[in-house]
Amino acid sequence: MDVKKAVNTYHRNIAIILGIVLAIFIAIPLFVKTPYIINIFVLVFYVSTMSMAWNILGGMTGQNSLGLAAYMGIGAYTVCLIVSKAGWNPWVASIFAMLVTGLIAGVIFFPCFILKGPYFTLVSIAFAESLRQFIINSEFFGRASGVGLPFGKDSLALFRFTSKVPYYYAGMIMMIAVYIIMKKIDGSKIGFALKTIREDEDAAAAIGINPTKYKVLAVVISAVVAGFVGFFYASYIRYIDPDLMVQAKSTEFVLPAVVGGAAFVEGPLVGGLIMIPLSEFLRANYARVLPGINMIMYAVVLLVVIRFRPSGILGWYMDSKFKKFIDEKILKKPSVDVLEQYALDKHKKGA
Repeated sequence: MDVKKAVNTYHRNIAIILGIVLAIFIAIPLFVKTPYIINIFVLVFYVSTMSMAWNILGGMTGQNSLGLAAYMGIGAYTVCLIVSKAGWNPWVASIFAMLVTGLIAGVIFFPCFILKGPYFTLVSIAFAESLRQFIINSEFFGRASGVGLPFGKDSLALFRFTSKVPYYYAGMIMMIAVYIIMKKIDGSKIGFALKTIREDEDAAAAIGINPTKYKVLAVVISAVVAGFVGFFYASYIRYIDPDLMVQAKSTEFVLPAVVGGAAFVEGPLVGGLIMIPLSEFLRANYARVLPGINMIMYAVVLLVVIRFRPSGILGWYMDSKFKKFIDEKILKKPSVDVLEQYALDKHKKGA
């Protein structure tokens, strides 16, 4: 058997499938003209991105934070305030917002990593709620009325559009970019360290990994991504208020990763693609009958997943016969021996 040919065929088939999926998403706005449907996809993109931001801290590192909406709020408020009050360009403001969000997260949570389990989770909730209450009572932040961004003509330089379609493509690019970054981190030395800390923090320390250093790094990366999403959200809505940081928002960002599979980088994408459209469908069609039905659905799904499939949809898929069928019949995946031989040959050539 030609090992190289078999592996190349496998990789080519994966690339073809990913290309088809990407082409479908690119083409959707060309055929779907309803703003409501486009809005649902925009929600999928930014919520999935936020879920990936949570996943590097919660799924990869094992630190269950429930205050991610606070980071998004910091990014959104930073952009809105310096654009509306100082007249900065929104793109420049977004870079500043990411730096501010990452710095605040690192400084606030550095001393908190001595806490473990539910105690760290409670601190993250307390931080988000304290920040929200501070903003509500601060005239500078607009109190409960919030802060808005100026309206005007469409402009890419000002990231301002009357149509939802540009935000659709911007959100898709943002989600793909963050996914690529998370995938790189997952396969790097940093990813190995984070996952080792998740499995056994004492063992990680014993082999020379500094748990506090890598936890702070994870929370800063998570916060920086959330800060940029805050910029995207504020630009899309053109208005923000303290309700952006309510606890329900943080829960909404966690669920896609848990449902999709927190142990996988792709988990938030799979969970977001399922949970957000389902939530919006229930909200649009049944909210009059049962207000808050989408949040009830979140709670039910979370209980079912934790009880019957803690590893999420991708965890089920990895052990299913369906995956075996996809690998053998569609992707033409070589056997483990062939893949190991290919890796060995590649290593010898590199040496």
